[in-house]
Amino acid sequence: MKLRNYLFAAVVLASVTFVSCNPDSIADEDNPYQTEQTIDKGTFKKLPSNG
Repeated sequence: MKLRNYLFAAVVLASVTFVSCNPDSIADEDNPYQTEQTIDKGTFKKLPSNG
């Protein structure tokens, strides 16, 4: 019975380690700072400067 528990714990530890240390993640492919749009500066109104 102890051997079965140790084996189960080893399998769980190995699977958690593999999943947490796997560099092939979907999140690695996402770039949170990637922007596809440009800003049209002609649509903004320039405020008068207070100086």
